[in-house]
Amino acid sequence: MLGACFAAWIVGCGGSEDAKPPIATSQAPITMIVVDQVPLPTPCSGDSLTFFEGNMPVNIAYQSQQTVEVSQLFGAYQIGFQLNGWYWRTCTSPGGCPNPNNCQNPDNAGQVAVEIAADCSTATLIQNFSDFTCDSLVPNASQAVSVTLQSSNPCTVVVASTASPLTPTDECCSCSSCTGNQIPAGQVPHCQ
Repeated sequence: MLGACFAAWIVGCGGSEDAKPPIATSQAPITMIVVDQVPLPTPCSGDSLTFFEGNMPVNIAYQSQQTVEVSQLFGAYQIGFQLNGWYWRTCTSPGGCPNPNNCQNPDNAGQVAVEIAADCSTATLIQNFSDFTCDSLVPNASQAVSVTLQSSNPCTVVVASTASPLTPTDECCSCSSCTGNQIPAGQVPHCQ
């Protein structure tokens, strides 16, 4: 289940024509194994994480692992990812809801990325990762996940849940299926 709130580079919203391109480098990407320890909240189903190699999604099921290529963006090796499922946007300011910039609502949760050292000696969760169009408006997974370096050779990172999980929409309804009392006050479903 992929929300349409992800644009051409890493995590974005509103269509690739609105996305700000990252600063390109000539450095070769680093191969990183991701171990997924983030279960989808009930009753959502499907792969629990999606990483973005440019605009190519790499889906990862709970309790499995997948290899991703981490490119150098903004002078560091970073890759954005999302927590799948459907979540309402948090309104943080007037005009921040229901669907500013024509963003999808509800959507997958984002605003997170993994940054690894060039030699894979460290791995860090980047919280509030909002360098692209609409990123600051998608449901924020910054407090819901952690990143731990499991091994530097091969480069292996574990993404796990924290004690602050996100609450999915009622029955994990989507932008096209939430109706009636499934829609909280102040929220308006909108599909991209």
